[in-house]
Amino acid sequence: MASDVDVANMALSLLGSDTAVASLYPPDGSAEAGHCQRFYALARRQALELAGFSWTKTRKALAQVTNPSQVWTYAYALPGDCITPLRVLQTNFATEALDYYSTRVVTADELRTLTEAMGADFVIEDGVLLTHEPDAVLLYIRDVTDLTKASTAFVSGLSYLLASFIAGPIIKGEAGASAGRSLREAAKQILADAAVQDTVPGSESHDFIPGSLRARY
Repeated sequence: MASDVDVANMALSLLGSDTAVASLYPPDGSAEAGHCQRFYALARRQALELAGFSWTKTRKALAQVTNPSQVWTYAYALPGDCITPLRVLQTNFATEALDYYSTRVVTADELRTLTEAMGADFVIEDGVLLTHEPDAVLLYIRDVTDLTKASTAFVSGLSYLLASFIAGPIIKGEAGASAGRSLREAAKQILADAAVQDTVPGSESHDFIPGSLRARY
């Protein structure tokens, strides 16, 4: 699978550069490696944020912090790898629904559907998630540094996005700025198309089951 060096060299080739970098962390000493290392993490995070692939989504029980709000009941710290919060799961709703269906066995797919049937209201203020949901579980897009599960389309889109960042330093002037704009638009289209292909029912990871539901699972 593609590495950060592979992505960097793809980005450089898109700009017409014959240079091939050997390392980004640390950079191999070339100016091109320095440019790629400077923007690689930013490009990767933006690519993940733009597309919202199933393999970037995860769930985590949140840790409560001091509540600065007079409006919201609970305050939680965001996970360190969180790029985009998607939904605060309403586990209480799921528990009530499972009680209603307690006369028969609930399948794993039904459990996931019930757990995510409704999302609790929340806001993010100063890096803190505020909600009325107790024992909050957050579904979110996480930062993924290992691209083992990434599709070739994502890698391609990421290389275009990285190229858009380094176009200015490498090509310079208006030509570099123009190339950067064109490459960014191309990256957005590639990532959007890849996200559509990635949308498969049941493809999200389900690595967390609330304790109140685990006994029924």
